[in-house]
Amino acid sequence: MKLYIISAVLAISWLGCYALDYPGTERRPILSEEEASQYTAASYLNGWVPESIAIPEEPDFEVQAGESVQKVVNDAIKQSDGTRRIYIKIQPGHYMETVYINGETPLTIYGDPHNPENVHIMANISAQMSASQYQRIVNENGERYQMDDPAWDLYNSCASKMGVIGSCATVLWVNSAQFQLQGVTIHNGATDAQGIAIKTTSDKVHLKNCNFLGFQDTVGLGVDNGSQLERVFVEWCYIEGEVDYVFGSASAVMENVVFYTVAIKTNGSQIIFAPSTAPARSFRFLVLNSNITGDSYYATSHQVSLARSWDRGIASADLYIPDESPNGQLVIRESTIEDIINLEAPYSAAATSSRPFKTDIKPDRNLDDNTHNRLWEYNNMEVAKILISP
Repeated sequence: MKLYIISAVLAISWLGCYALDYPGTERRPILSEEEASQYTAASYLNGWVPESIAIPEEPDFEVQAGESVQKVVNDAIKQSDGTRRIYIKIQPGHYMETVYINGETPLTIYGDPHNPENVHIMANISAQMSASQYQRIVNENGERYQMDDPAWDLYNSCASKMGVIGSCATVLWVNSAQFQLQGVTIHNGATDAQGIAIKTTSDKVHLKNCNFLGFQDTVGLGVDNGSQLERVFVEWCYIEGEVDYVFGSASAVMENVVFYTVAIKTNGSQIIFAPSTAPARSFRFLVLNSNITGDSYYATSHQVSLARSWDRGIASADLYIPDESPNGQLVIRESTIEDIINLEAPYSAAATSSRPFKTDIKPDRNLDDNTHNRLWEYNNMEVAKILISP
């Protein structure tokens, strides 16, 4: 993880911390205490209380180094009754493959709960690949995905695409309710376009103490479906990327998470969050007690934007219709934001529609007014620092 590498080569001199006050500015709006009271984990998870991820003394299935994670997952689902939770342990190692989770069986997959870097699942898959390229990389010789496998439908929906594969450029695809993942690193090595490390398209997904590494669109929470309720709880994880690297339409709580912006292309498109939220939904992305940081390059360039709305759906390059078009919703609260943010444009123009960021700082503002953006902060600490070479 880069977080540890940087701490080894740079000495940090802290200049101080400060918090921005309500109502903030038209460029960076801040919630009042009363306004913030509705944006809690319980509101976002809407009746779901994630249970602790239990690590059994003996797993039901085990992936040995050199084996295929996908094959063991397929075997576990085929042999289950679809109701009892199944536990799969992955032994330390480097696994070059994709893994698709599909079905009704509640699964818990875990590696090293305290050292996720010891279990590394990786593939280099770009959204610009053709379906034939995708097939060669993901399912060489037709051995990993076959018609009687639980994951076949997911794979085949991508392998049969016309043109480029888009959001099928995914290392771990979770389409299974009540899925749990702990102690694993998921890595998409693509740097030319979208390359998703993990994509969720199901409800009640719990991710704990994992590393998710990528460049663009690293973590997709609720992808390709903006209408149904998909709840995700992410805790004690490390998420790395450069462009829109946490995106989607899920109702997601991210607590005690490190969001690390890497400097790969440094072309001015560094954006952390890109929520796509149905206009009638009030709760989608909540960031709690987390740390927003990045490569030392940004301590001087200050070009990282916190977020932009992802106006997918009916929105086009020149069209945004309030109360009809998606309008991203995000609250970042009680978190530390290091001195890497572009203070001239902490929130960027929306993706797809390119509508400029617009907010309301009036005392009687409506936080669900879709003529404005719904990107807010509350009680965060700005950390000013200088980096001194040893």
